[in-house]
Amino acid sequence: MICPPEVFMTGQPVPASGLYAVKHSAHRLFSQVALFKGELFPRCASCSGAVAFRKVREFSGLDAGGAPKFRVPLYELAVLDADAEPLSA
Repeated sequence: MICPPEVFMTGQPVPASGLYAVKHSAHRLFSQVALFKGELFPRCASCSGAVAFRKVREFSGLDAGGAPKFRVPLYELAVLDADAEPLSA
């Protein structure tokens, strides 16, 4: 039996640094984002709505070596086409 990949939602802590697929039915967002362990999964910048995330690839070694000297936490995901109509559910 194949287990579905774990889905994370806006506001939950990021369990491991890595690349995460983005799913949001209300707006068109980036399809993938890089996030660091311990940050919170970001929300949609346009509607502040919840966004779903699935881990695509873990960045091995980043968490073990400590925090990078410079990083910018991602709090919101920008809408790619702000002039377009919202996507229907």
